[in-house]
Amino acid sequence: MRVVVAGLGAMGLPTAWRLAQRGHDVIGIDRHGIASRVGSSAGDTRIFRLAHARAEDVRLARRALQAWRGLERDTGERLVDQVGLLLRGEQARAWADVLGAEGVAVAELDADGVEGVFPEAARRSGEYAALVPGDGVVFARRGLLAIADAAAAAGVELGGPERLVSVEETPAGVRVATDRRTLEADACVVAAGPWAEALLAPLGVRLPLAPAIGQVTYWRGGGAWERRPSLIDFSRPDRLGVYGLPTPGKGYKVGLDYGDEAAWNTDADGWGVRGDEEALNGDWVAEHLPGLHADGPHQSECCPWTMTPDNEFAFGRRGHVVVAAGCCGHGFKHAPVLGEILADLAEGRDLWPEARAFDLGRFADGAGFRRVETPLGARIAI
Repeated sequence: MRVVVAGLGAMGLPTAWRLAQRGHDVIGIDRHGIASRVGSSAGDTRIFRLAHARAEDVRLARRALQAWRGLERDTGERLVDQVGLLLRGEQARAWADVLGAEGVAVAELDADGVEGVFPEAARRSGEYAALVPGDGVVFARRGLLAIADAAAAAGVELGGPERLVSVEETPAGVRVATDRRTLEADACVVAAGPWAEALLAPLGVRLPLAPAIGQVTYWRGGGAWERRPSLIDFSRPDRLGVYGLPTPGKGYKVGLDYGDEAAWNTDADGWGVRGDEEALNGDWVAEHLPGLHADGPHQSECCPWTMTPDNEFAFGRRGHVVVAAGCCGHGFKHAPVLGEILADLAEGRDLWPEARAFDLGRFADGAGFRRVETPLGARIAI
């Protein structure tokens, strides 16, 4: 089977790799090129976590961790650093219960325990907190390039930047037009991130997708931040959750769980930093991670993500086209296992039981988003 994979980020690139491993002829194209700073898979690090609210996601993350470790053995590169994940806030209790039921080690912490694992964090007595020691950081850019090398070694055709213009169903499969050529193939995987909606609509695939620009800021106070755990803080001050993770060489990365929908521009070749968001990030760090605030902000950076109404992926097959949409800002950790799921769809198989919640058929006509107000403007409620 000949397959064109459009979009070589955390969904498309591992799909191309897995399909080539199975003996298929695969052509991979990407609007900006692999690991571009413009795309949704940009950046040096992402949180890796088994911690999820659904048992099925825990199982998928376990399989992803095994795949990342396999890539480490093949490349000699460290791709996952299990520095741990600190969960704070009442919502973390339900996550810890799911982890315990799945046999994942998790330790509940009192205020002294939080101080022991993250001395730079503010003391918040009486709050629920837990540490997941097996979670931590995935080195995103390094991991994406490792998958690209594995894909190329498996026979995937990977070129420079090439923009998908259209996909058309034919009696034999698909006709794919790019800004450089026309390709005939048996199937096409559209994993184009925030660019997907315009490409899918002519095929009759209409999904509720909301592209937005997420922003993070790096902080460096103290000398031990590189070994601090990643962080998900559910306390939601001003309706904004917060996440953080160490990024060696850059600082401790902190992001407000907010995406600026108005900043999305299909034709942009970069994303500007919002000063008000950086300032609010700094206010939060000063209050909740005061030990990191002295030497910052070191720098801020942005990348797009694509939300769905329920904060889950949107996967499915329509004719000869496989849809992989809705990274929702948390897809990277699953990348190697998403490639397996999507390769199965390309071969005509069903979604795995653990991935049935991602079926794009769940969205009724007219499905929309609920939004809440924050100091930065309205955001999608999740």
